[in-house]
Amino acid sequence: MSLYEALRGALFSLRTNKLRSGLTMLGIVIGIAAVIAVVTIGLGGKAAIMQEMEKSGVNLFVLYPKSVSQTAQSEDNGLTLQDCETLKRSLPQVKTLLPASVNYAALEVNQKNSSAMIVGTTSEFAGLRSRDVALGRFFSGEEYEAERRVVVIDQSLADTLFGAGNPLGQQVMIQNVPCRVIGVLAKDTSAFSQFEVGPQNSYAYVPWGTWTDIFQSTRVDQLEGATYQESDLDSVISRAKGILNVRHGTTDQYEAYNVQQLVKSADKITQILTSIIGLVAGISLLVGGIGIMNIMLVSVTERTHEIGLRKAVGAKERDILLQFLLEAIVLALTGGIVGIALGVGSALTAANLLNWPPLLSGWAILFAVTFSLAVGLFFGYYPALQAAKLEPITALRYE
Repeated sequence: MSLYEALRGALFSLRTNKLRSGLTMLGIVIGIAAVIAVVTIGLGGKAAIMQEMEKSGVNLFVLYPKSVSQTAQSEDNGLTLQDCETLKRSLPQVKTLLPASVNYAALEVNQKNSSAMIVGTTSEFAGLRSRDVALGRFFSGEEYEAERRVVVIDQSLADTLFGAGNPLGQQVMIQNVPCRVIGVLAKDTSAFSQFEVGPQNSYAYVPWGTWTDIFQSTRVDQLEGATYQESDLDSVISRAKGILNVRHGTTDQYEAYNVQQLVKSADKITQILTSIIGLVAGISLLVGGIGIMNIMLVSVTERTHEIGLRKAVGAKERDILLQFLLEAIVLALTGGIVGIALGVGSALTAANLLNWPPLLSGWAILFAVTFSLAVGLFFGYYPALQAAKLEPITALRYE
């Protein structure tokens, strides 16, 4: 019997029992679809995370003392404006470096009260963080140098204090110090928002000198900066920590965050989740393979008489083996193809709903096809061998 004739016979047998064939393929379909969908969604999620990181800039970093408690931070290891200037002069690879101090305080306007994190920083802050201004503007370099009592608030604080009204030009009392609202920042959706000091609350931004007047403190909580080149980030952070330790007479007292660390963490989490769900999908594939073996054994039992007739008219063992093996392979391969289509469709739909870039994995599709063939061969061989080994006389007598 030729391969073509065996394949035709296998397809005819499967078409004769369409419902059973479809149910048998279901485990393979679900497993393959899950593998394709998980890998594709995982790659799309990783790409989306990278895009989000790039909005902030992968060359950003934050330096801060390990003892970040406002009460525990001593004058010896705390940061200062002089540290900021020294690092700027010593590290030519640094494009921007600025101080940031923060304190939780009450704000009042028109008998409305709220609380927010008050951040003292420089006029370069909005540019460094790539923050969009929804209304008005961020404070200028001149206002920073003159320590003007101006404040830029975020959207949530503007909604709380002013509702639908226009906050620009309004006077806000911060710790009983009047500050004029000159701008409203749009909501920060960037990955760099993870570096905010303190709990996630509403935020208000004032010139650093104004902040020191409000809170009667010259404390600097962290230094935020950016390098010209992403490749310089690690060396700049290492050198900056060394300079700070020398200036303050400490050893390993300073720490740093950077966006690349978030990228690595997100990548690791994505890989773990993909592996876990992939393992579940693998179990489904195993169950699907067992289902194929089971249904093929049933098929051998049902067609025992047919096998006896074919052997009686000259069919060889290899002919019987080939046909039943092809039936198992066709079942698995068809299930794999349907699973690929279902997985790709699910992944593209999910990517569209989540606004993620749809990234199809060629190796995952190749794996799905290869695994389907392997399942058909592995789980179909034993039933096919059982069919091939039947004695013609015994098979003919079977009822």
